[in-house]
Amino acid sequence: MKALESTSFLELADRINARYMKEEDALLLIMLGQEYVIRHDGVYLHGQRAPEAHAKVVLDYLYSSGTTFLQTPWRPIGDFAGASTLEFRKKVELPITSYATEIIDRANAILPMVDAERVNSLIGSDIAFTVKALPKVYLRVELSRETQDFPAEAWVLFSNNAHEFLALSNLRILAEVFKDRILSLLRIY
Repeated sequence: MKALESTSFLELADRINARYMKEEDALLLIMLGQEYVIRHDGVYLHGQRAPEAHAKVVLDYLYSSGTTFLQTPWRPIGDFAGASTLEFRKKVELPITSYATEIIDRANAILPMVDAERVNSLIGSDIAFTVKALPKVYLRVELSRETQDFPAEAWVLFSNNAHEFLALSNLRILAEVFKDRILSLLRIY
């Protein structure tokens, strides 16, 4: 957080697509449909310090070298060097799979809350949607319900150059934060 003390938020705002708030000398950044305020003393969500994992992702994005957003072709976590697809599957996709039917049934209520919109499926799943996780990092989620012949399934993909805006470890954390957020919304709505 020490780097925040001397950061020029005005200079960063355009590159990362955040809003510079001149009166507060702070940035307003949307992540997974929630407003994060970045001040010289930390990252805040709902007026309180953001959870450590959230702040880690926001700060990595803030200081990334990425500039231009490339959405497609979509990439699985395994496309990024050093990624463990098995761990990603276990921590992100399988928990989402367990709630695939509920997510599909309540999509109209919960998708807007994570800054997501329905899109056509690439693989014939029951629902597909893109999530504007960060202004220049998107997720694509494909969900299929359980049928008599096949189990439920979930796939989470990343925008093509997501690794230019977040380190691999933070891509995983972002996907885990998404999973936690969507599952918590299911409990509420």
